[in-house]
Amino acid sequence: MSRFLSVFTISVALLASGAQAETKSQVQAQAQAETQTVGWRDLAHAREVANDPYHQLNQDQSQLMLDFMAISAHFAKDQRDNYLPALNTLSPLNEVDFSQGSYPYAEQLNAYLAQASEVNAKLDVAIEVEQDPAKLAQVIQATNKSLDAMAALSPRLEQFKHGSDKYLDKKERIKQPKYAAAFTVGRTLVDAVPAYQAQQQALLAKAKQLKAQLAHNL
Repeated sequence: MSRFLSVFTISVALLASGAQAETKSQVQAQAQAETQTVGWRDLAHAREVANDPYHQLNQDQSQLMLDFMAISAHFAKDQRDNYLPALNTLSPLNEVDFSQGSYPYAEQLNAYLAQASEVNAKLDVAIEVEQDPAKLAQVIQATNKSLDAMAALSPRLEQFKHGSDKYLDKKERIKQPKYAAAFTVGRTLVDAVPAYQAQQQALLAKAKQLKAQLAHNL
């Protein structure tokens, strides 16, 4: 009898062990299948994101904003350090998060553009009364460098404008305002950068003219 019980106990233990192993294998297989499913979903989402022009346009406008601010801030600092100590400095953003669109930064950009225009206006007044050809030469050199750097933004701005116009044309009319708002910063820069360049070209022309007049008077 005891021998029968021992055999029975061993058999039950083996069955339990087998069932446990089978259950464990099933759980592992199910987990693996779920992981693969999630992986495929993530991959599909990544492909969808990569193929959606909205995300690339968003990235383009954010980089355009950072580059414009960096160039204009460098110009203002250079002119303050070497020519006009009373000139205001500009505070560019070093990073932005456009994951929810650019409209949270629109107000900051408009304030920055106003300050950049003020810098150019103060330089214009200073150049008007400048009597030192060497200082005018410094202004000319710095402005030329700034204009060269800004010129590199022009084709990128045009590309953004074309891309965003095309993207909005394909959207349902009811959704167009929403996406147009999301492109606020980029579309503002499309107009603002040429206006800023025009201000600097006027500064450059005035500095060159006055420098030539001073040289002639000598």
